[in-house]
Amino acid sequence: MLRRTVIALTVALFCTAVILPSQAQAAGKIGVANPLRLSAQSDPGKEAEKQLTAMFGKERQQLEKQNADLTKQAEDLRKQAAALSEKARNERAQKIQKQAQELETKGTAYTQRLSRVQQAINSQMNDVMRTACENYAKKNGYDMIIDASVVMFYVQANDVTSGLIEEVNKVWKSKGGKFNLSSAK
Repeated sequence: MLRRTVIALTVALFCTAVILPSQAQAAGKIGVANPLRLSAQSDPGKEAEKQLTAMFGKERQQLEKQNADLTKQAEDLRKQAAALSEKARNERAQKIQKQAQELETKGTAYTQRLSRVQQAINSQMNDVMRTACENYAKKNGYDMIIDASVVMFYVQANDVTSGLIEEVNKVWKSKGGKFNLSSAK
């Protein structure tokens, strides 16, 4: 019985050694890319950040300031609640609640506008990245380029992110180097 088990394991090990190299050859040349680094270090990624900041930066700061002011008012009311009459407490609480509702409405509208613009940018970025990946793969003999964030392990030599950044920049320039956000506003 033990002898059959050892023979079976030996045959299985041998078959695995024979099958794995052929499967690896069938897979072809695979590159791995870090999309976050591509986005952060490429020209379109930098432009996206710049445009989002220009379009929404001041409004975001105003909403954050209003939120901080509202939080301070609520904290002040909590601290002073014992010293205030019930009527004064209720009036201040209602005022804070009304401001909170207004802030929430503004925040929701802001988030919706920001989301539309981000979707338009992401769609255009994905188009640029897809084209860049295709070009890079063809030029460098890759059969596949996969997202590094979904791979549990890869050899650093397979990381093609730096080369893809250059290719993304080329494709971005060839497409005009600007985002079309007219439909997103």
